[in-house]
Amino acid sequence: MSTASGREASMIVQIITCRKSSDRRLAPALASLDVLDLACDVDVVDGYVAEDPVVDELYDPARNRRHAKRPISRTEVAVYASHRLAWQRLLDSGHAAALVLEDDFKLRDPDTVAKAVGTCGELLDQDRDIVKLFDFAKRSENRAAFTKRIGGIELIKWQSPTAGMVGYLISRRGAEKFLSRKRVYRQVDEDTKYFWELGLEVWSVPGNPVVERSVDLGGSIVDAERDSMKTRSLGRSLWGNLITADRKIRTRYHLMRERMRQT
Repeated sequence: MSTASGREASMIVQIITCRKSSDRRLAPALASLDVLDLACDVDVVDGYVAEDPVVDELYDPARNRRHAKRPISRTEVAVYASHRLAWQRLLDSGHAAALVLEDDFKLRDPDTVAKAVGTCGELLDQDRDIVKLFDFAKRSENRAAFTKRIGGIELIKWQSPTAGMVGYLISRRGAEKFLSRKRVYRQVDEDTKYFWELGLEVWSVPGNPVVERSVDLGGSIVDAERDSMKTRSLGRSLWGNLITADRKIRTRYHLMRERMRQT
């Protein structure tokens, strides 16, 4: 672990891995940080796997049936638990914020990532809990509901919140909000789409300065199990469509309220 100093001293870098993760992941992930030349503590978070008891303790199947489009796999719950472990370690560390990276990340734009870390105090102010450095692509064009430019970094709050938690900045306040939910019933990145439930302020840096490269590293440890969980139940499919429609309506409503507060 390195020793932090200077303006980045209030920040910690966390790399989430697990014992099932390939050896080809962690070493390159750590080496990638050298490119950033950050004066930050680095915390390797050895997370959970599907067989760990925390999966049963954390997952709420009843609420999943009511509030999620599909069941989530044990590995997906373990991934959520691993992010929660990172957030708790942020709170325990005394640092003000963290750059959280899954171990299959790749730096697409190191300069932007380094600049974002260097200005994290301004990026993660009272109006922003999470600044995502990676978003999965939408099937259709996504538009900005709000934009800001802070310290040379462009920020966007999307009209349609997007999945993807490969790399992001999070404040202590954001960690506390996430951890206030004691049991989970969606994937971690799906919960960011329901930002109003936890009072989360989620923004993104466009252009994906961080990307994921699981294919280059032997494939995702989540995909196979997730695919096996997909059901062809007509009832579940219809319910999922209703849940999606409800989320979109609520998203528009909360973004509209935000626009009205700003006018």
